[in-house]
Amino acid sequence: MNESLMPKIIRIATRKSPLALWQATRVSELLKKIDNSINVELVKITTSGDKILEKPLYNIGGKSLFLKELEQSLLDKDCHIAVHSMKDMPAELHKDLIISAILEREDSRDVLICKKFNSLLEFTKNSTIGTSSIRRICNLKYEYPNIQITDMRGNIDTRIKKIDNNEIDGIILAAAGVKRLGLEKYITSYMNKEVWIPAIGQGAIGIESRKDNLIINNLINKLNHKLTSLCVNAEREVSKFFEASCSTPIAANAIINNNKIVISSMIGSIDGNKKIYHKENGLVEDSQKIGREVAIGLERKGARKLL
Repeated sequence: MNESLMPKIIRIATRKSPLALWQATRVSELLKKIDNSINVELVKITTSGDKILEKPLYNIGGKSLFLKELEQSLLDKDCHIAVHSMKDMPAELHKDLIISAILEREDSRDVLICKKFNSLLEFTKNSTIGTSSIRRICNLKYEYPNIQITDMRGNIDTRIKKIDNNEIDGIILAAAGVKRLGLEKYITSYMNKEVWIPAIGQGAIGIESRKDNLIINNLINKLNHKLTSLCVNAEREVSKFFEASCSTPIAANAIINNNKIVISSMIGSIDGNKKIYHKENGLVEDSQKIGREVAIGLERKGARKLL
């Protein structure tokens, strides 16, 4: 690939799931809005995380299993960019790769999808809920210890079918993915963000590229949504501080209002016996510093012991 010129076709690495393809297609549409002459090709890659469905993610290497092959396609120069959910991105990236843009965020909350009950409060002792997220498992064990938790992975529509088929009573998903796939009608209730803090980066789409691919990076930078980027990067300071992985029950969510950023955070124990919350606010221009202060606040309250 000659990278001193704009490529005739921009190759986008993506997973094959309906949500991943929606996200990659959205990026290609935004690129076309910048310049209608841009040609785009979606390179659909099956990742290790897509192949191993019978085991919980936190037991087999975490969300990095959804990234490895996509990132390798960038490093091998087979693709120009890779499109990811920011909540899947590790705290530290490969030294030759960068997030060159973060798109405007969708709803960052978690949602309950259920036919039998209107909220988690109505679940009875033997009710079952499906999730593979260690953060959601921690929240469930802490707030609703009577609910039976079942490991559940797979595409959003596949999981929703399990509700329709009465295989499970409820599932918890990110609102953003459900909305993007036009499945909002299935949402039973939204989780309160003050108690059930979203995953770091949840609801935001990131575009990853090679650091040295300046022509592509200059183009992709035009897609960056400044406020979302400030929020997500501030949240990511918390995961960097704790070197968090997907086996860490950690959460952080930032919002910006009138040049002020407010960051809420949580760290819990894997057994769900304890949760620590911390919140900080300050000026937007200090967003990353405030992200670190949030992490330090969690640490002062005993977060390291929980991890």
